[in-house]
Amino acid sequence: MALLAWLPPAGAAQQSPLNRLLQDSQTKTYQAPSPDELKQVEYLFRQAFTGAARPAQRAAWAALGFTVERVTEKQQVFTVIREQPNQRQGRGLYIFALAAAGAPILQAPHALDDKHTGAIAIALLAEGGFMAGAWSTAPRRYENEDDEVVKDSDMAHQPDSYFIAFSRAAAAAQPASAILQLHGFSNAKRKTDIGRRANVIVSAGQHQPTPAAEQVVGCLRNLMNYALLYPTEVKELGALTNQIGQALRTLERSSFVHIEMNQPLRDQVNADPSVRQRVGACLLKAHP
Repeated sequence: MALLAWLPPAGAAQQSPLNRLLQDSQTKTYQAPSPDELKQVEYLFRQAFTGAARPAQRAAWAALGFTVERVTEKQQVFTVIREQPNQRQGRGLYIFALAAAGAPILQAPHALDDKHTGAIAIALLAEGGFMAGAWSTAPRRYENEDDEVVKDSDMAHQPDSYFIAFSRAAAAAQPASAILQLHGFSNAKRKTDIGRRANVIVSAGQHQPTPAAEQVVGCLRNLMNYALLYPTEVKELGALTNQIGQALRTLERSSFVHIEMNQPLRDQVNADPSVRQRVGACLLKAHP
């Protein structure tokens, strides 16, 4: 089946309570957290991954400038952790679902910059099967007060961030869960012929593929042409400098899966629930 051989109907992946929260949580600049703050938040994320939402945890989140709330979508109740409106520093949006132990975890570190990736991750989580998700809430590049371009807010490449704390907590609390990071790429910017043909490039963020990455790309090959695995089938977009992948390998985890989708694929997955369901089913096959 060639998934990209037809155009899907218009859909409503972006019209949802959770997606509206994502849009509302965005800020224009980023303020890096302190080491002490990151230690505290990693502990709080561990509690969240084990289902703890006691008053003490809620108070601790509030002291950091976050609110913890319950949101219902598609007859499911989600726990949403997001920055308070007057405390927005671009530290991210985090959503936890009721899912079985070992269910995969989603990340959209360029939620708005990589078009549709944030909305796709929201829709996949809302449609069931995934444990949790993390979304960036600041642009990966922005201008400061001196009109200088700042590049310190890329959640895939910041070594000290809430995304790192979230990932470390997931590895500790849910070691059987894969962490799936969604990205978008332009075929026109690729350096190789096979890269310019690719619909999706899957990697483990290292030179050797892992079972989790192989599981995902193997399933995607049944849906579309040019579903490629780094580095055996394509030599670019391998995510070798991705800080999340590096942090997880430091913890001796092989749970990281980096998924690069071209624009036509993102358009279809975002717009058509049936396409998204089939792609989501492939992502749910990922297990470290």
